Amino acid sequence: MRYYWTLDVQLNEESMLNLQVMADRYPRIVIQCLEGKNALYSPDYEAVYAASLKGIATKPVLVRMESTYSHIAASLFPHSIQALFGIDGHETADAVLDLHHFCDPYTIEQIMEARHTHVRLALLEAYLLRRLNVIRTVDWRVVNFSKLSTNTHYGHLLKSYSISERQFERKFLQSIGFTPSYYKRVLRFEKALFRIQQKCYKSLADLAYELGYADQSHFNREFKQFSAMTPLTLLAQNELVKESGSLLIG
Repeated sequence: MRYYWTLDVQLNEESMLNLQVMADRYPRIVIQCLEGKNALYSPDYEAVYAASLKGIATKPVLVRMESTYSHIAASLFPHSIQALFGIDGHETADAVLDLHHFCDPYTIEQIMEARHTHVRLALLEAYLLRRLNVIRTVDWRVVNFSKLSTNTHYGHLLKSYSISERQFERKFLQSIGFTPSYYKRVLRFEKALFRIQQKCYKSLADLAYELGYADQSHFNREFKQFSAMTPLTLLAQNELVKESGSLLIG
């Protein structure tokens, strides 16, 4: 588990808000605290649930949010879906699952009805701690690779793992939902996104070079592939809320 986070929005307007979900290597649990009501909508998902387990995202998705909204969420490490719930990562990629299939309805109801954040957090944490009793072992090589930087030499790594490239790619895709090469591309995008949002760069061209893109055109194309916007478009957005893998746009 990486961290918990909450979102509470209450605006005096009837129009929907845009939540831009980007490519993201971290799955998450999201429980809306609106008396069991769902306030999120997207044609890109088969369904969106008031309590959901969301797999890793390989591509951007636009989600519409009602102007009154509240949730508590847990951001998980890439291998956590397989470890906590015994589901292969590739089966949940770009999917939103009903959390009721994995958690008893009473616990979900308690979290939804709790009036204070610290109570919701305690209930969610207690549920995740109970899951530790049935946690499944994930291949240590997959976990290790998911923590490495984008500059790690892949060939040398595979030798130290004593595994063929084909075998490792199959294991990684099964556990995480990305191939190793796609995972490294998403990781590089996340670094670029963080640097841009923190305004930690001299120029976009310098940032593209520093992160290993062929040129700024390559940087723009790949950034748009994972976020649905170019770096310049991102800079022009009126951001209401930003969180790893998503951006609430006014």
